[in-house]
Amino acid sequence: MLPRLAICLVLLPVVLGLVAGCEPPAITPNGVIGIFGGVGLGPGAFSYPRAITAEPDGSVFVVDKSGRVQRFGADGALETYWRMPETAQGKPVGLTVHPDGRIFVADTHYHRVTVFDRDGNQLGSFGREGTGDGELLLPTDVAVDADGFIYVSEYQGNDRITKWSPDLKFVDAIGEGLIDGKPLRRPAGIDIDDQQTLWIADACNHRIVRLSRNGKALAAFGGFGNGPGKLRYPYDISVSPSGEIMVCEYEGNRLQWFTRDGRSLRIWGGGGRKPGELFAPWGAAFGPGGNVYVVDSLNSRVQIIRP
Repeated sequence: MLPRLAICLVLLPVVLGLVAGCEPPAITPNGVIGIFGGVGLGPGAFSYPRAITAEPDGSVFVVDKSGRVQRFGADGALETYWRMPETAQGKPVGLTVHPDGRIFVADTHYHRVTVFDRDGNQLGSFGREGTGDGELLLPTDVAVDADGFIYVSEYQGNDRITKWSPDLKFVDAIGEGLIDGKPLRRPAGIDIDDQQTLWIADACNHRIVRLSRNGKALAAFGGFGNGPGKLRYPYDISVSPSGEIMVCEYEGNRLQWFTRDGRSLRIWGGGGRKPGELFAPWGAAFGPGGNVYVVDSLNSRVQIIRP
């Protein structure tokens, strides 16, 4: 844990718009209410942040290409950080908060999921390199259903979702066949809604796939393009408390919201470096107060918006 003074010194230059205990006005016409981060390797700064997750009424966690997981308050104030146990082979690209408070990190290039408590103490891991039962290749994201079963997306060889029991034992592999005529190609982000449907950001097919928890294909929508309803490398997906599907488009430099049947509702963002613009965003999450936290990766920052 950082000393209180260190936190203040680090964050004063990089937090915009949010003041603890206040409801700030938007700082851009498209609804940005705060920005935190900045380029660097110091506490509170980022080296190419690549994934984000949040506790519904608590903290926000970001992992970057230096192999650090940093925990922030809702206003962007740094609370603590830790480093992944190994980073020589590569860095994580996904993480999620388990309902019981544990942090599950898709430790991508080590072909496993590493589990921490919210203060960064390592609690265990599961998975090993391979294509068989209980094995993973380049895991990208993690999701948890209402019964505690854990789902892990993989790519570059497996391109599937594996299902694990609450005690971290392998159960099944799903999503391996054709879905609407195509196999999954880099499922980059996953989420589970309150109806226990599994949503997949099928990045290299530029589409969203919907599966049941046992792997039955339910729907697919999207397709490559720039217009409403089209997608350019969807890297993350999150279901809102109201049931809307929020998709983060890495190459599209935007967020797009959909109904469950694939109708585009609205689009936010656009390429650039100004507040309210994005440069290769890897992820977005619903966080404290119902706000959206967007990992603006090549701008090395997190933007906070009201949906």
